[in-house]
Amino acid sequence: MSAAAGLPLAWLVARAAGLVAFGLLTLSVWLGLAMSTKLLGTKRQKPLLEWHRTIVWAALSVLGLHLGAVLLDPVLHFGLPAVLVPFAAPWKPVAVGAGVVAGWLSLVLAVSFRLRKRIGQKGWRRLHYASFGAFALALGHALFTGTDLQGVGGPVLAAVAAGPVVWLGLARILLPRRVPARAAAAATGTA
Repeated sequence: MSAAAGLPLAWLVARAAGLVAFGLLTLSVWLGLAMSTKLLGTKRQKPLLEWHRTIVWAALSVLGLHLGAVLLDPVLHFGLPAVLVPFAAPWKPVAVGAGVVAGWLSLVLAVSFRLRKRIGQKGWRRLHYASFGAFALALGHALFTGTDLQGVGGPVLAAVAAGPVVWLGLARILLPRRVPARAAAAATGTA
């Protein structure tokens, strides 16, 4: 199918931008989890954190394109409330609402990088647990609103996107944490 086949250009852009935004958000979650497990090493943390931030802001930019295209789509007739207020969409309100909540959560998480010193490392880390919810909601939105994911496409996307999140999440929980040298020395009384 193409725009020449009678499909509105806005709808094509909305579909493509939605998939790209989801891909970038997924990559950001993978990278964040990989960094938190230290599977990528500790010396690379600073540059990886910069990539993590850049990817999430790129995802939010493409998400803006997705929203703009949805607003211009002559078939859906979405207004601003439908794309900004959870569950206000006239079409598939629960699935669209999941995407809206995922978008807002992703924006809050992206902004939290700038507020990290104000909210503290512990609070920032706790806030980042919301990334699991944002990811799950975005995946649900993609699966239940994405016309490109009907048939085998949906399960394939779910497996490719969620598989590493589950694996890295389990690694984060199950792998032993490295204890900083000072804390280890203090615990053993050799400090």
